[in-house]
Amino acid sequence: MIRAPRDWTFRGRPGGEWLFLVAFGALGVNAIHNGLTADFHGVRQFSVQAANVVFGLSALGVVVAIVTGRRYGISLLWVFAGGTLYAATMAAWSYGGESLLGAANAFVAVLLVDVGLLWYGTRRLHAAITQQRWPALMADHAAAADEFVEAISALTGAEWTVRPSPEAWSAAEITEHLARTYSQYAGEARGKNSLRIRLGLVKRTLARIVVKPRLLAGAAFPKARAPRELRPSSGPATPADGVALFRATGGACLRDLEILHVRRPHRRLVHPYLGALPLYELVLFAAQHIRHHCRQLPRRIHDVAP
Repeated sequence: MIRAPRDWTFRGRPGGEWLFLVAFGALGVNAIHNGLTADFHGVRQFSVQAANVVFGLSALGVVVAIVTGRRYGISLLWVFAGGTLYAATMAAWSYGGESLLGAANAFVAVLLVDVGLLWYGTRRLHAAITQQRWPALMADHAAAADEFVEAISALTGAEWTVRPSPEAWSAAEITEHLARTYSQYAGEARGKNSLRIRLGLVKRTLARIVVKPRLLAGAAFPKARAPRELRPSSGPATPADGVALFRATGGACLRDLEILHVRRPHRRLVHPYLGALPLYELVLFAAQHIRHHCRQLPRRIHDVAP
């Protein structure tokens, strides 16, 4: 069950987010001012001033991204972290006359602060992006679901249970797989166990960098074995039963995600191969997942036949 958090909001934003925005904005302005007005004392000090300008501009960019719900803010948040690490470490070594040990201590201290800022800033960015994109994402998902329902409703009894190949699923099994996927994410949204991540850190990172953007853009899905929890048994008996199952589980899942989007828009749910996905990516992925399986239905083959 999703418990509603205490309402510490002002104009639709949590109080902590307002403090974060004000602090980041002030930090950005001050860093840019220092970087542009400090005296030049050599290449090392100049690099600190340049780093101040870089992380100052990135801090202001993060503020704008949170306010407007833009994805580029996540990249700028990492630029900010890198800029502050460099500027603080080099400043301790150059301006403060510290030893290398003192510079290392400055590096560790700023790194710890940056970890906290990255954690909280990423949460607020995910929340802002989810809120900004939610209506369009839900409309896109509804279109994909309607397309799937239309496709399976037109199938005959033979087409409903036939497998295109021994290793492929029938339309009935595809429908059950999608229903199980809906139920899994609905349960996780309510606080139940998430799926186990099946890729190690290196492979998962590569998949997130290379594969995930293509999948979210609508590219063909690579061959991968579905997790045991999402594999179908025999599927609904008829296309009408499949439509009923798909609509029921889909509606329940979307209601739970809607509640989650309102109460905890920063939440992430687990994909077995891509890891934790923010809500806006999960809903988009769900729509593309439906389209992927819709292309595998027998009627699709008939529609494109000469």
